[in-house]
Amino acid sequence: MKLSIFVVALMVLFLTACGAADMGVPETVDCEFGLDGNGNCLKEGASGIPAPH
Repeated sequence: MKLSIFVVALMVLFLTACGAADMGVPETVDCEFGLDGNGNCLKEGASGIPAPH
């Protein structure tokens, strides 16, 4: 019983510590036509979806 409480406490500590991780999303991006999957600004008329091969 004590082991399971200890494991739950460690899991809560780990999840709360990792919950505020910075995902690297830029906060001040002014892209008129939106962003692609990599976070780059799209050009006018681009959908951000790669063309099929």
